Amino acid sequence: MRFGAGLWCLQATATTPRHHSTAYRQLLEDAVALEAFGYEGMWLSEHHFFYDGYCPAVLPAAAAALAVTTRLRLGTGMLLLPMQRPERVAALAADVAAASGGRLDLGVGLGYRDVEFDGKGVPRAQRVPRQRAGLTALRDIAVPAGATIWNGSATPAGVARAGARGQGVMLSGANPLTLVRELAAAHRKGWQEAGRPGGTRPPVAALRNVWLTEDAAERRAALDWQRASYVLYAGLGWSVAERDSTPAMDFLSDPGGAIADAVATTIIGPAPAIVDGLHEVAEAGVDYVIFRVVIEGAPQAALHHVLRRLADEVLPVMSTVEAS
Repeated sequence: MRFGAGLWCLQATATTPRHHSTAYRQLLEDAVALEAFGYEGMWLSEHHFFYDGYCPAVLPAAAAALAVTTRLRLGTGMLLLPMQRPERVAALAADVAAASGGRLDLGVGLGYRDVEFDGKGVPRAQRVPRQRAGLTALRDIAVPAGATIWNGSATPAGVARAGARGQGVMLSGANPLTLVRELAAAHRKGWQEAGRPGGTRPPVAALRNVWLTEDAAERRAALDWQRASYVLYAGLGWSVAERDSTPAMDFLSDPGGAIADAVATTIIGPAPAIVDGLHEVAEAGVDYVIFRVVIEGAPQAALHHVLRRLADEVLPVMSTVEAS
């Protein structure tokens, strides 16, 4: 099993205000720390036209973090491809990938907020064909330069299409394991039915809410930080449709229930409890866990402390575990 951390969104929120220069300076400090701790990847996220300055340009931010590291991979989770000119994104991604020695994981998603499509002057109804055109441009320009392509999706059909293309998929941290298991199976099935393109099964990555602690006060604080981070999703209007045994999760129409369900996915406790929880994630079909520890209100010192502990006490135990 492989490990990274995220999501760096570079926000300055109402509850945790900061100058944006601080957010970007700390991004570089965090990248250096992640590499020193031995993580494989650092993942950034993109949105547009949100009040808190949510990172609107992940590739320049990723390039800055790559410039201060030598081994760490930088991932975008997700770059909203339909809202941008595909050839421009592909050319920039190719430059970043080549300059970093192929350390760019380019995750791309469809986007879902009307205000972003309206602000960009792109009809939302065109997002699927624009995504396909963008993926073609990335395949032709960015991949030869060393970029690795990942897809973001919350539906079996979407992840199956990624599998059929031989590309990895990254799943949301709010997804309960029932949905993670279903999506991982759909991704694998899509790859198999397409004739196993590439010869090696593309990976399934999943953000998971994790916090290692034995202290009751820190446990309460970490869950409060998780809760606060999902309050932001209410403003972004994110949702997951009902799937089989997994109930719907709608941060717009039922923010209280959605937030509670998302926080309930947190794997929290001492190292043995974290290891047990990650074994369940591997059994659900996940190859690559991205610790979702960059959460609202968590100070940088707490972030570095928990990342170091996870690296020292959990990663060595889980390094040989394979997804089911």
